[in-house]
Amino acid sequence: MSTTTPVTRVVALPTERWGTPTAAQVLVIGGSALAPLNLLLVKSFTVYDFLVGVAFLLLVGQQQLRMPPTRYLVAAHLFLLAALFSAFRATYPVEALTQILTYVFVFFVQVPVVYSVVRSRRAVLASVFFLCAGTLGAILHAFLTQHTQGAGRVLVFYSENPNRLGYPAAYLLPFLVVLWLGVRTLAPRYQVVAGLVCLGSGYLVVWSLAASASRSSMLGALVALFVFIVARPSIGVGRMLLRAAGLTAGIALVGVLLASTGQLPTTLEDRIERSFSAEDQGKLVGDREHLNNAGIRAFVDSPFLGTGLDNFRYVTVDYDQEATPQLPHNLWLQLLVQVGVFGTLAFAAIFVTWFRDLGAAYARASALDRQLLWAMASAIAGVLVIFLFAPELLDRHYWLIVTLGLAIADGVRRHDQRKVIAS
Repeated sequence: MSTTTPVTRVVALPTERWGTPTAAQVLVIGGSALAPLNLLLVKSFTVYDFLVGVAFLLLVGQQQLRMPPTRYLVAAHLFLLAALFSAFRATYPVEALTQILTYVFVFFVQVPVVYSVVRSRRAVLASVFFLCAGTLGAILHAFLTQHTQGAGRVLVFYSENPNRLGYPAAYLLPFLVVLWLGVRTLAPRYQVVAGLVCLGSGYLVVWSLAASASRSSMLGALVALFVFIVARPSIGVGRMLLRAAGLTAGIALVGVLLASTGQLPTTLEDRIERSFSAEDQGKLVGDREHLNNAGIRAFVDSPFLGTGLDNFRYVTVDYDQEATPQLPHNLWLQLLVQVGVFGTLAFAAIFVTWFRDLGAAYARASALDRQLLWAMASAIAGVLVIFLFAPELLDRHYWLIVTLGLAIADGVRRHDQRKVIAS
C-alpha cells in the first residue's frame, strides 16, 4: 500500500484535468484576450492588470500561488535592485519608481499568477487561442477602420504608434501554425473551418505588416518564422537548408501574389524605398545615431548606476545636443543607460535562462508539447529582434508568452517525475 498510494496521487493530479474552470482560470486564461490590447484604466494600469490582480488575491487567499523557479526570482530581484539604486540619480525619481513598480507587478504578480493557473497543455492552448483572438480582433478593427497617421501608416486603436500594429506578427505566425496543428484531430468539417480561419488570420497578419510599414516588425516576423520552421534542434543541416529554401520560396510567392493582386497596402514598400533615399537617411538614421551616441556616452559616464528607468529622455541633450529627448531605440542600450551594466545583465539572464529551460524541455517533450515550446521560443526570438529597434519591453502579453513557455517546461518536468515514480 505504501508504494501504490503515492503513484495514484501523482498520476491523477487534479491540475491536469480540464473540469469546471475556477474563477482564477476564467480571469487569467480568458483575460489573455485583453493582454495585448493595452486598455488603460489609470495611467499604465490596464484592464488585464486588474483581472490578473483579482486572480492574484484569489490565489493568495486559497494558498495556491506558485512562484517561478528561484533562478528567475534572483534575476528579477537583482534587476529591480539595480533599478532602485539608479533611481537615486534620476531627474524625476517618481517616474523611475513608477516604472519599477510596473516591473514588480510583472515579475511578482503577473508571472506567478499565470504560472499558478496554467497547469496543463489545454490551458496553454486556450491561453494562446485567446491571446491570438484578442490580437487579431484589434488588427481586424484596424483593417475595417483604416485610421491612418500622416504618412499613411495605419494605427491600431490602442496606440498612436503605427509600429504597434505590426509588432504582433512576430508571435502570431508561429502560434497560428500550432493552433492549426492542434485541431487536426477534429472531424474533417471542423478542420476545414479551422483552416479557413487560420488562412484569413494569416492574411490579416501579413496585412498588418504592410499597413503599419514597420520594418522592425517585418524583420521580427521573418526571424520568428525562420526559427520556428528552419532552426529546429537536431534536424540536421541538410533539412535546415531545404526548409530555408522552402520558406524563402513560400514567402516570395505569397508576397508576389498579394502585391500583384493589390491585396496589400504599398506603405511598407514605399517606406523601405525611402529608407535608402539620401533625405530620409539623413533624418531618420541621423536621429537614431544621435540617440545611440548619447546613450553610449551616458553609459560610459556612469556604467554601474544609470539615469533611472524612464528618465534618460530628460538628459539626452546633455550627452548629444542634436539628439531628440527620447529613449535610445534599442532595449539593451536603453537598459545599460538607465539601470547600468548589472541591471542589464540581470535582465538578460532572465531570457538566457528561459531559452535554456525551454531547450532542455524540448529534448524530453511529446510532439505537440515540442510544437508549443518551439512556438514560444520562436515568438520571443522575434520579439527580441523587434526590441533591437524599440526601447521598453513592458507590454504584458510578451511576459504572458514567457510565462506560458515556463508553464510548458514545468509540465514536461512534472510528467517526467510521474514516470519515475510510476516506474
